[in-house]
Amino acid sequence: MILENETIANYTFPLTRPDVTILESSEKIKEVDCPELQWWFAIPKLGEHCRWAAYESGTLALTAVVEIVSTVPATIRDIDCVELRLKEWSARDDWPMGFNPGLMYALLDEKQARWLSVVKTRDGRRVFENVGDKWFEENWGGTMRRRIVDDGRYRRQPDGSYKTGKGKGIGAGTYDVTIGGNTFCCLRVLDPDLCTPNGGELVEVYIERGGRTVFFRRYDGRFFRDTDLIVKYPDNRRIVINNTVYVHHDCSGRAHDTITQYALKPARPEECQ
Repeated sequence: MILENETIANYTFPLTRPDVTILESSEKIKEVDCPELQWWFAIPKLGEHCRWAAYESGTLALTAVVEIVSTVPATIRDIDCVELRLKEWSARDDWPMGFNPGLMYALLDEKQARWLSVVKTRDGRRVFENVGDKWFEENWGGTMRRRIVDDGRYRRQPDGSYKTGKGKGIGAGTYDVTIGGNTFCCLRVLDPDLCTPNGGELVEVYIERGGRTVFFRRYDGRFFRDTDLIVKYPDNRRIVINNTVYVHHDCSGRAHDTITQYALKPARPEECQ
């Protein structure tokens, strides 16, 4: 939903994307504990809130801001959880507003963050999609692993592409990420759909030591819905895994860089050590 009677000034994100520098780090992060609903950047816990901004990768202009706020305790199918309310603000008429749910229900425990329900409005009616329903796990990811590890699964080749080994982790190296003058030592995450012919969706995520996402990009397989994304977007970033080409591209039909509210806070000294 579009944020009514509010302006971007309320959301502390600059109208132009801050400079972003990503360099391989001399430090090594092998594991992070990420309590977020991946990749929505929200922690399903009372008192928590998050905001993130999408920037057009070509122009660096601010496209949209999303805010997710925990509201009240809830129970879904006899499981105690937290209600999360989502609001959106868009600077572009063609941003896919209404794609996201207005309400979400999720829980957090010592091992996992877990989706339980989402609520969408269709034709003026609220429609609940709940855990256990057909396609719910596929659409929303169900259980989110808090423990994210780099166990050597991704082996970088001389040409910059990747081959996968025996590991099962989604960590892919340690990088120093500088956003607007703030530097974070981050575990890089590559979370692809390796089972879809010609590549499905891939997300590239940078998570700081404390488990919070600071920077995010989405990619799609080169032959997305019978469209060759390299032909359509020859200058977009690419990641190659097991000879499958993924092109920087998202559900808006363009490419965006996502910066979280956390990324605009100066890193604590221990986070850079």
